[in-house]
Amino acid sequence: MREWWIHVSLICIPLVAVYLHIPPPQLSPALQKWHSSGEVFLFRGRKVFYRDSYGALGSSDVVILLHGFPTSSYDWNKIWDPLTQRFHRVIALDFLGFGFSDKPAPHKYSIFEQASVVEALVTHLGLSNQRVNLISHDYGDTVALELLYRSDQNRTGHLILNSICLSNGDQQV
Repeated sequence: MREWWIHVSLICIPLVAVYLHIPPPQLSPALQKWHSSGEVFLFRGRKVFYRDSYGALGSSDVVILLHGFPTSSYDWNKIWDPLTQRFHRVIALDFLGFGFSDKPAPHKYSIFEQASVVEALVTHLGLSNQRVNLISHDYGDTVALELLYRSDQNRTGHLILNSICLSNGDQQV
């Protein structure tokens, strides 16, 4: 019975080998469409996926959508079209390590870095001097709060916030 680990290894090693050779599943048509309508920008040498749509005529409002954990910008798929009817520009990104963005390993992911990713995207899109609205969910709430802190500190190069909507965040005080 002392060699139980040998038996476990003999079972686990082939299972892991099979698992490593299973191809990833095909994307659904809706997810393929989402991916093909997006773009990528580089943040510190890493690819970050985002989607940027122009919408309502006569509006100058920009909204940036920050997704939750462990999901992606696709969370906003069902409300994308209604948002484009209200806002001039609707933007969503996949945080580093999520969705279609790079997933570097090993890497120390942090809320601070994700907030910097959002700021870099705003700069990349030429929106540094424009007021933006944030709608966030879950993990995105914490990133939004970091962006709010940076904005309140009046640090140059940070977002100019018009409004923030935090959805399903932790309400503990």
